[in-house]
Amino acid sequence: MKFFTSITTVVSLLLLKDIKVYGKPTLDTNLDYSFEMDDKVDLSTENVLAQNQTYNSLNTSFNPVMKRDELSNGNFQSINDISYVESLSEVQNPYRGFYTEIVIYLRRNRKSKNHSIPKTNLIRLLVDISDYQKHSIDEEALTFLDKYLEQIKRNHKTIVIRFAYDPGFNGDVSKDPSSDNVRNHQKQVSRVLKKYDDIIASVECGLFGKWGEMHGSSVYSDSEKPKYLNKVINNWLEFLPESLTISVRTPKIYSDWANIDLSKISSQITKPNEKAYRVGIYNDGYLASKSDLGTYKNREQEIKWLKNQAKHTLFGGEFGGIDEDDDMGNVSPTADYMDKEAFLTHTSYLNNGHYNVTISNLKNKKYNGVDKRYKGISGYNYVENHLGYRYVVRGVRLTKSAKSNGIFRMEVDIENVGYGNLVKPKSLSLLVIDNNNNRYDLSEIQSIENGNPNNWNSKEKTTVKVKAILPNGMKNGNYKVYLRIATGTKSKGLNGFPIRFANDDKNIWNESLGANYLGKFSINETSNNNDESEPTISNYVTIKFKGTLDPTLNYYLGVKELKNYEYFDIHDKNSNDSYKYRTWHVTSETKPSLLYLSDGTYGNPGNPSSHCLDLGNHHSTNGYNFLSIVNCENAKHKFMYGGYSSDSIDVYDINGKHLTDNNNNKLCVYYSMTPRIDKCNNDSGKMKWKKSIL
Repeated sequence: MKFFTSITTVVSLLLLKDIKVYGKPTLDTNLDYSFEMDDKVDLSTENVLAQNQTYNSLNTSFNPVMKRDELSNGNFQSINDISYVESLSEVQNPYRGFYTEIVIYLRRNRKSKNHSIPKTNLIRLLVDISDYQKHSIDEEALTFLDKYLEQIKRNHKTIVIRFAYDPGFNGDVSKDPSSDNVRNHQKQVSRVLKKYDDIIASVECGLFGKWGEMHGSSVYSDSEKPKYLNKVINNWLEFLPESLTISVRTPKIYSDWANIDLSKISSQITKPNEKAYRVGIYNDGYLASKSDLGTYKNREQEIKWLKNQAKHTLFGGEFGGIDEDDDMGNVSPTADYMDKEAFLTHTSYLNNGHYNVTISNLKNKKYNGVDKRYKGISGYNYVENHLGYRYVVRGVRLTKSAKSNGIFRMEVDIENVGYGNLVKPKSLSLLVIDNNNNRYDLSEIQSIENGNPNNWNSKEKTTVKVKAILPNGMKNGNYKVYLRIATGTKSKGLNGFPIRFANDDKNIWNESLGANYLGKFSINETSNNNDESEPTISNYVTIKFKGTLDPTLNYYLGVKELKNYEYFDIHDKNSNDSYKYRTWHVTSETKPSLLYLSDGTYGNPGNPSSHCLDLGNHHSTNGYNFLSIVNCENAKHKFMYGGYSSDSIDVYDINGKHLTDNNNNKLCVYYSMTPRIDKCNNDSGKMKWKKSIL
């Protein structure tokens, strides 16, 4: 139950200087500690209305009046110097495509064996750990794995990785270790995998059975297998970073783990705060029979489920061997058939070796599907180009001319023509280059709309809109604009695994920048316009804050949705998970700064949004305000970690003066289900936060 204080009672409790206060929205519940009596407040009619008010997400699109003004005076131009037609050539982007499969061997006594790095952009890396069925993996073997992954990263390759106890991945009956040994091995290798998160497209659950395909064990009976496999799945989810998805062999294995009826799986739509959101399928019987060699029990229903689930998990595998006696139904391993089904399953990766008959047929048969541009092209070429995501720019509009340190606007229409979505986190960066090849980063971003590439869905067109402040010191002249999509905003060139657009234009990709050319604009005079309330993309520090109560379950400071709040909770009461928007950006670690909420989810860096932390008008019975989320240009308070104490989040006014109450107590952020401020010297233990820098 939630309680509120009537407004007539509240007036005498006002402690803060020059801050309006109303009633408390929620209790400090579900944080595994008891709340203080001063957090209990009574219910008032006014505050019931505030609590039940619906808050709309802040619209970060261009101001329509300003946009019409720009168009009317000719300062918002359509770009015509790049081709908006899709290329027929393969574009080697990370985490997708036809792969080469290789096996490496982790062995005791320094006898591990590696493999040369293949030429394909994507590698399916199979790791044989059969030598450790009864042993922990030694440090020499883990170092061997580390160095091999480092070599892959240096070559700018990405991988799908699977571990197994099947010696040599030869399809022998697997003698699987105890679940305790397996858990230990998963924990050990996860330490290495965390270092190379950016090269890993997905982790195939593996480990169990023939080829690590989660079937065919000589140790566990059919009745024991689900319990064993469920532990393996949960271990990966526990040990691997949230940015990595995992995949299991069949929807049946998934449904057993998720405790849902397989016959009703098509109705399940997972949410980002659920563990199941990270679990997908790998299909090593792809289009090899009516059931894909036992992958599906009910193909139609399970593909309906994949249509949603594979939007955010990596789906793929390998073409299976086709037997003349197999019932194929209407299934066919051809580009024309995949034109229908692969867009539903969001197929991102497949083998270009093994089962050579299927591969040869793809290469020899011409595509005759619905995409007229590919008519007469080989089926292999069509499939190769469409595996995973494939972004084609369909239109660009830019500011025609601006002042140095003035406003710059951009709109880019991007169509994802690929079978699938990008499932790894990426950040956008805007670069401009002058005629002397001097580079300027557009770091002061006022707003970004549709700036998360993970949401550029297959078979959809998305318009990305940006409003930014240009850097100081840009001289009069023409400038080229580039969009970079990569891991983090500080990586350069081919580091960070940048994404290339698939336009039929040889000038669109700049390899040295790792960025895509979009058009030109000009600088024609200088200006001193500089609004410090605007967030930045590259000149910031990225931070997370977590409670430190002991012993208890602690949560991150964050919110459920990317929008404004008069007050907010920091975690889901049903799942006990921190809410997904929990990364923040500051312009300084040593001076008070606006605290910009990131559009990155689940602890990933992301980009600064137009939303900032502030103090709201609601407060607890002792008069201290609850935190709010506001449009950054309206934020009235700054924050700094480590001011009053080494682990406090101190609160300042917009001019950098430490906020105090009427008794001159300095004020800091108070850890609570619904976070608020309190005097920094509060000895409840709830003024302490752990800061993590990304």
